[in-house]
Amino acid sequence: MTADDPISRVAALLLASQRILLTSHRRPDGDGSGSMAGLASLLRARGKRAVIYSMDPIARRYRWMPLIDSTVQELTPGETFDCTVVVDCADITLLGNALPPPEVRGVLVTLDHHASGRPFGDLSVWDPSAAAVGVLVARIASCLGWPITAEAAVPLYVSLVSDTGGFRHANTNAEALRIASELVTAGVTPTAIAAGLEERPSVGKVRLLGAVLATLELHCASRVGLLVVTPDMIDNSGASWDDVEGMVNWARNVEGVHVGVMLTTGKGGGVRVSMRSRTDRIDVGRVCMQLGGGGHPGAGGCHLETDLESSKRRVVTALEMAFVHEGPMPRSNYVRAVTNRRIIDDGST
Repeated sequence: MTADDPISRVAALLLASQRILLTSHRRPDGDGSGSMAGLASLLRARGKRAVIYSMDPIARRYRWMPLIDSTVQELTPGETFDCTVVVDCADITLLGNALPPPEVRGVLVTLDHHASGRPFGDLSVWDPSAAAVGVLVARIASCLGWPITAEAAVPLYVSLVSDTGGFRHANTNAEALRIASELVTAGVTPTAIAAGLEERPSVGKVRLLGAVLATLELHCASRVGLLVVTPDMIDNSGASWDDVEGMVNWARNVEGVHVGVMLTTGKGGGVRVSMRSRTDRIDVGRVCMQLGGGGHPGAGGCHLETDLESSKRRVVTALEMAFVHEGPMPRSNYVRAVTNRRIIDDGST
């Protein structure tokens, strides 16, 4: 690392800061929750005040992780921070109204790895070659010479497992596996993590899964599996919205299906689209970008301001075009630093 490297810049800022706010996109997932908790652990071990902030409750399947129980949904009036670190957020709009004003947040730092990302902030590390933001946090720790304790290793491992699909997705690379090995050496027990993430489902979740699977449709010559979830299905099954997470994988895992799609209605209007790919020849992040969203080659999402049937037609049409132009996806391997609204391309990883 050099002084001009974006990781080094962020590391220097964190080293000089005492009050640090950590947040992520609305409804943070495993990468967002894990990278926040992992970075918070590293910072608190150095005597710094690191506040984990999420307007939305952390999903139930991640609440067992270290430090997650300290997450706040409201900031203390009058409290200010030296810097705010936003993790796993591809676009500032995904924060909603959760981002505090400049006089509260201090220097705004973003750590992201979405290929479709739109970097923002005073200082940003954006590297699509990183399998998860947990990788970027591990790079910061390495840059500063901070050892990763078992407390920090657990959420960072969750970050990696979540965004690589248990090291099955196309973004699984040598760096991700090397860091995972180091986290295991630091105290992670993979079987315990798996048990925590694959908790025994509630009766409501099982009933919801049955209702969702009953909506399965096949499109694009049976290469796309599409599922639907509605508020009525949630209510009638006695489940919660948290229980929907991960169900899109059931569509992807159907024999012959290359891309799984989940359409969710009723959460703030419009239709929320989640996609998962099991082939390295269909970049669902790029497909979702064309629909106004974004993501990774193996996972993407967007929000469509149309009704369910119209949204379904748009999604299927976009995927039909993706299959027409099917081909090897490009492999990005770069970091882009955004400092004072100036973009600096850097070829390091």
